[in-house]
Amino acid sequence: MNKFMKKMLILVIVVCLIVSFAVLAVGCKKNYSTGTYTYTTYSTALATNWNPHAWETNADQSVLLYLSSPFVDLSIKDSVNGEYQWVYEMATSVTDVTESNQSDLSKYNCSLPSGTSAESVTDGYVFEIKLNENAKWQNGEKITADDYIYSMQQLLNPKMRNYRANLYIAGESAIAGAANYYNSEAPIYDPVVPPYGEGDTPDYSFDITSQPVYINLTSQSMTISGYSFADIKDLGYIRDDEKTGATGATSYSELSKLANPYGFIEVNEETKPMILEIMDQYLSAFGLSIYNSDKTVNEEFFKEFLFYNTGKFSDKVEYDTVGCYKVDDYTIRYVTATYLDLNNFLTSLTSTWLVYEPLYEANKDTSGALVTTRYGTSKETTMSYGVYKLDSFQEGKQMIFTQNENWYGFTKNDNGELVSYTNFEVDGKSIEQWKTDKIVINVMNDAAAKQAFLKGELSEWSPSAEELSNYNLSDQLYRVDDTYTMSFFFNTNESMLKTMDSSKGNQNSVVLTNTNFRKAFSLAIDRSEYVTATPGYQPTYSLMNELYFYDVYNDPTSIYRHTDEAMQAICNLYGVQYGEGTPYKDLETAYNSITGYNLTEAKALMKQACDELVEAGLYTKGQPIKIRIAWAAGALTSDDNKQVSLMNKYINAAVEGSGFGTVTLEAVGNLNNRYAEVPSGNFAIGYGAWGGAAFYPFRNFQVYMDPDQYDINEAANYDPTVDELTLNIQGEDVTLTWQEWSNSMIGTGKYAMSSNDVKLEITAKLEEAFLNTYYRIPLCSTTVCSMLSYQCKYYTESYNIMYGFGGLRLMDYTMSDAEWAQFVKDEGGTLSYV
Repeated sequence: MNKFMKKMLILVIVVCLIVSFAVLAVGCKKNYSTGTYTYTTYSTALATNWNPHAWETNADQSVLLYLSSPFVDLSIKDSVNGEYQWVYEMATSVTDVTESNQSDLSKYNCSLPSGTSAESVTDGYVFEIKLNENAKWQNGEKITADDYIYSMQQLLNPKMRNYRANLYIAGESAIAGAANYYNSEAPIYDPVVPPYGEGDTPDYSFDITSQPVYINLTSQSMTISGYSFADIKDLGYIRDDEKTGATGATSYSELSKLANPYGFIEVNEETKPMILEIMDQYLSAFGLSIYNSDKTVNEEFFKEFLFYNTGKFSDKVEYDTVGCYKVDDYTIRYVTATYLDLNNFLTSLTSTWLVYEPLYEANKDTSGALVTTRYGTSKETTMSYGVYKLDSFQEGKQMIFTQNENWYGFTKNDNGELVSYTNFEVDGKSIEQWKTDKIVINVMNDAAAKQAFLKGELSEWSPSAEELSNYNLSDQLYRVDDTYTMSFFFNTNESMLKTMDSSKGNQNSVVLTNTNFRKAFSLAIDRSEYVTATPGYQPTYSLMNELYFYDVYNDPTSIYRHTDEAMQAICNLYGVQYGEGTPYKDLETAYNSITGYNLTEAKALMKQACDELVEAGLYTKGQPIKIRIAWAAGALTSDDNKQVSLMNKYINAAVEGSGFGTVTLEAVGNLNNRYAEVPSGNFAIGYGAWGGAAFYPFRNFQVYMDPDQYDINEAANYDPTVDELTLNIQGEDVTLTWQEWSNSMIGTGKYAMSSNDVKLEITAKLEEAFLNTYYRIPLCSTTVCSMLSYQCKYYTESYNIMYGFGGLRLMDYTMSDAEWAQFVKDEGGTLSYV
C-alpha cells in the first residue's frame, strides 16, 4: 500500500484495513467559520489505470475510491462504545435468499462440501441485492440492474482476459459459473512431465516432436524452478528491453510478443534458440545448464519446463451460465461458487465492478488477439458514480477531484452549495458527511512532502522511521498498529545454498539446512530490544498478531491471539508449561511470559546443530559463516543498519562455544523483488512481511502453503502441494497436504462449514506446525504513522478496526481554505508540529 492510501484511511475498505490504533490527541485549538475545504495529499506516482476491470496498483485503486460508491460500507454507530454498523450505498438491502433459490445451486454448478446436497443447503450461496434507485452516473443517467450485468459480463469477457476478473473467478467471493465463462473456448495446457513428489521417478516418456509444445511466459503456471519467465525477468535474469536488465541477445519484450493471449509460447525453430538462451542464463546462476557436456540440449531436463495443449478446449459458454443475473430493473442476484456467510459477503461488496457502457465500448480496441479498452485512463474516458469526479489530470504531476453533483447523497443548501448528511445515525443523530469539496493529489518525493506539509501545503504527511522520534509527542501524530508481521524467511535447499556459497557471496550458508540452527537463531533474538531500532514496532512471536479476529461481526472482542487454542500453540512452540510445579498458574499467564528469547537454549541448540552438520559433511568446525540477507526494496537506512547490527550480536552470542566460527549477516538493499530472490536461490534469507485478511484468519495460511494463490516465499524448502501433515482434530488424526490444510476452512474445504471452535483448533495447530519447521521466524509487527494537518479533524479520536476514525466521509475541518491560508501566513509560512 502506498503512503497516500495508508494515511488517508478513506472509505475504510475493511477487507484490507484491519488494524488497531493508539492515538494521540489532535491539536487544533480553534474552530473557524464555514467555506470551501480542500484535502491535499501526495504520492510518489499517479494512477495510470482506474478501470475497475483492470486496475493494478494502489495508486489506481485510490482513484477508484473517489469515483465509485460501494454497495455497502461500514461506519460509526456509537463512537464512545466502539459500535459499528453496515450502511447501504449503491444497495438498499442485501439478503441471503439461498433457501428460496436452491435451484440456483444446481443451475450454476455451485461447489458444495463433500456429502452435501443442494436441497440441504439453506444459506451461504444465493444473495439478493436491491439497488439504490437514486444512483446516477456523473452525467445524470440512472444506474440500473442492466448496468451491473453488462459490467460483469465485460469483466469476465473471455476475449478480454481482464486482470481483475481474478476477484470473481476464484476466492471466497467467486461467482458460480464465472470461471467457466471467463475461460470459454480457452485452451488447457498440461505439463509435459506430470507432477511428481520427492523420491518419485519422473515420467519423461512424452514425445515432444509428436505435437506442439509450449513454454509459459506469465505467472499463471509455474515454469522454471517455480518461476515463470515474467518472474525471472523481474529478478533481473532476462533483459527486459534494449536499455535495462541483464545482458543477452534476447529480451523479455521480444519474447513476450510471441506469446498467445494465454501467455504461452510455442517452441519452434524461431523461438527455441531464444528460449534456451534465457533458460540457460537463469539456470547457470545455480550451477545448472540446459545443455549436456557436448553442448546438446538435455532433453529430459528441457521437458521439465514444457507444456502441451491437451486438446481439451472448453466448449463455448454463454453468460447466462454465470450466477450474477438481473431479477428486475433494481434487483440482481449473486450466486457464490462456494459457501460464504452473509457478513463476509457484505465485506466483498465494499466495492463494485460497475463501468459506463458507452465509454467502455467507445474505447475498445479489437485489432489485437485480445480485446482491450482505454476506459478509465484519462478524464475523457472516465465516468464517475461516486462522491467525487475527476476534474483534471496532469499525467505524472497532479490529479484533482471535485464533488460530483449527481451523486445520490448530495442536495443543495440555500447558498447553492452541495451538502450531504448521513442516512444513518452516528452517536444518535444524522450528521454532515463528505464535507471535503476538493481533493488534490500531487506527485512528490518524501523530502518534498515533508517541506510542503510544514508549509501548510499538504493535509497529511508520513514521517520516515528516522524522523518519527522528532514527532512522537506531537498532537497531530496518528500511530497505527498494523497486521503485518516482519519475519526472516529462509532457503533451506542444500544444492541452492551450496551454489550461494560458491558464487553468491555467502560462506557456509549451507548451515541453514539444519532446523536446530534456524531454531537457535530464533531463540537468540531479543525481540524487545530489536524493535527499539525502529520506533513503533512491536515484538512478535507468532505468524498472526493481536489484530486478527475470528468472529468480528458478531463479537468485536474475538481476538484470535487471545483464544486458548492460539495461546496454547505458542506455549507449545516455545516449550512454556503451566500449572502445578511450574512458575505459571494458568495458560494465559504462561503465554504472557513468552518473549521468544532464550539464549541458554539457543546455545545448546547451536552446539547440537554444529555437531549434526559436521557429521553430515556440510560444515568444518571453526570456519566463518557469512549470509547475505535480501533486506529492502530501497537503499538501506540507518534503522536497517541498527537492526542488522543487533542481529549479528544475537547470532554470535548463540554460536559462542558451539563449534561454529564467527557469523556475519550482511543486509542487501535496492532489490527489485526481495521476496522472490530467496526461493529463486539468490539469497539464503529474506526480510519481509505478510499481513491483511484480519477478519478471517482461517484463510491466512494460504500465503505460506498455497502456490496456486500466492508466490510462496518458502518455495525452495518444501512442496506444500505434495508434502503432507497430520493434525489431530477433534480427537481424530487427519492427514492432508499443507496446501489442503491452508484451504480446509474456506470454500469447499473439509472444514469450511464447521464451527468456529473447530476452525480455531485447526488454525492454531497449523500455525504451530508451520512455525516448528522454522522456514520462517517472526520478529515484529509493523506500524503506520502519519501526521494530520491542523486544518483537518477526524470525527473520533478512538480508532476502531471497523471504521477507522470515521474516514474522509466524516472528516471535519477547523478552518476553511481561505482561513487556513491566512493562518499559515500568520505563522510565518512555516508550521511547527513538535
